[in-house]
Amino acid sequence: MDLRVLGAHNAESKETRMESHLIDGVLVLDAGGLTRSLTFEEQRGIDAVILSHRHFDHVRDLLPLGIGIRNMGKTVDVYAIPDTIELVTEKLLDGSLYPDFLSYPSPDNPVFRLHPVEFFQEFQVLDYRVTAVPVPHAVPAAGFQILSGETNLFYTGDTGQGLSDAWEHVSPQVLLTEVTFGNEEEGRAITAGHLTPKFFEEAMIDFKDRKGYLPRVIVAHMNPPWEATVRRELKEVGERLSLDILVSHADMRISI
Repeated sequence: MDLRVLGAHNAESKETRMESHLIDGVLVLDAGGLTRSLTFEEQRGIDAVILSHRHFDHVRDLLPLGIGIRNMGKTVDVYAIPDTIELVTEKLLDGSLYPDFLSYPSPDNPVFRLHPVEFFQEFQVLDYRVTAVPVPHAVPAAGFQILSGETNLFYTGDTGQGLSDAWEHVSPQVLLTEVTFGNEEEGRAITAGHLTPKFFEEAMIDFKDRKGYLPRVIVAHMNPPWEATVRRELKEVGERLSLDILVSHADMRISI
């Protein structure tokens, strides 16, 4: 499995892109900084998108992706929990901002086809077996276990304290997760439903207690003003737990 980090932050600037990841050139995990990271040819290679939740920094680039592929005659399948599907249908893809990509160019062959998914029910996306697992956040949110051959990846999307509840349902080799704030912003992280290095460490300790091992970890969704602090505090966590923590950045490619 080839993982390409398209965006690794929760805010966009000249140096940062909102969160989005591309697996094997065909499967997108969240659509924050998606299109600005890819050529048109690469955009046209996308066959499916999985959305973790409805926040803007995870769904925004569905619209420009639709423009980029609208004349190809292909349909991209979009998978998400019902809460996310509802928001995307009523606010983003309702035709008021751009063409109605749920019926354009025709109802039988739209640019996007939305698929609501249920928690804990495995479904097939291309060559991947996928399961949605609830994760704690400020709005309804899902993490996704993605299986391909011998590879087992769990993408949490945005999540916060209580992530350990997901460990009952997944046993990943690779954990793609978030750490948004430094430890000094613990209260803010609790309110917004995000992880700090401290909360992440607690979740990893619980993971090891349950599973007897620690996964390879890739971290994204940094808040740019806190990134230096997050990196420093995560380095300390890695040293305490003897854990390999890779803090990602846009355009990073990782073989899983």
